Amino acid sequence: MDKMQHDEVLGRDKDYSHFWRIPEGQCELLSAKYSQQRFGRHSHDRYALGVITGGVEKLYYRGAHYLGCAGSVVTISPGEIHDGLPGSDAGWMYRMLYVDPLWLNSLVLPGRCAAEHIHLFQQPLSADKGLARSLLAAHRSIEQSSQPLERETLLLEVLAEVFQRGGLALTAQAVFERDAVRRIKARLEDELEQNISLEQLGQEVGMDPLYLIRVFKREVGVPPHSYQIQKRIAQVQRLLRAGMGVADASLACGFFDQSHMARAFKKVVGVTPATFRSGLARDKAFFGY
Repeated sequence: MDKMQHDEVLGRDKDYSHFWRIPEGQCELLSAKYSQQRFGRHSHDRYALGVITGGVEKLYYRGAHYLGCAGSVVTISPGEIHDGLPGSDAGWMYRMLYVDPLWLNSLVLPGRCAAEHIHLFQQPLSADKGLARSLLAAHRSIEQSSQPLERETLLLEVLAEVFQRGGLALTAQAVFERDAVRRIKARLEDELEQNISLEQLGQEVGMDPLYLIRVFKREVGVPPHSYQIQKRIAQVQRLLRAGMGVADASLACGFFDQSHMARAFKKVVGVTPATFRSGLARDKAFFGY
């Protein structure tokens, strides 16, 4: 955690809080530093999951008091009374996810009632460096991503890791995996400009989203959102070769953020879209085609 902690706290002397919501499951995210804040005893109707990235937080949970320092993973179940206080003069920093159990169960425990399937985390803090790294990386990537399929994949994968390490495996039974992957690939290719959710893909092939991600990654080598982006970039190349402008090609292929397209394009092709297009123009002028 040393490097991650350093990166997180660099230049963060003052208290701050950044709260936002993503469409995927209406999940809520928080990145904050508190030195004066004192949360009274309360509960959430959501899972509160995250990682302390600096300082020390003091927590009351299920009749006991806990201290969490940088690298501690936070796992609080819905309905459980807890508080949050500075554990040192400097306070604490953390990144948190607030996850609706009904949404989560609808994806990984289809057909079951959320109220009957709340996983009880016995302790609110744990020293699991691997899980802390995964949570922090996923939280940062979700914050930066403009792609719904990528955000949903990051979210479900890290939630699966949290619950598996907490004693509840999020699994589903296997179903015609190779055929499912073939159908998913075909849909992503046929509708590459559309923002298709994991739930929609899952309904298409009869898989829950988390299992779909695992099967697809095993068969293809990358998750569905990466495959979609690669196919979009291939189409951008075709449109640029046909003379379309960079902005129009980006929009036509489902990239509503042109800078995101440019970064993905360079990662796949090795040059920027503008360089790719200008190179085509030079070749046509030189070779006369």
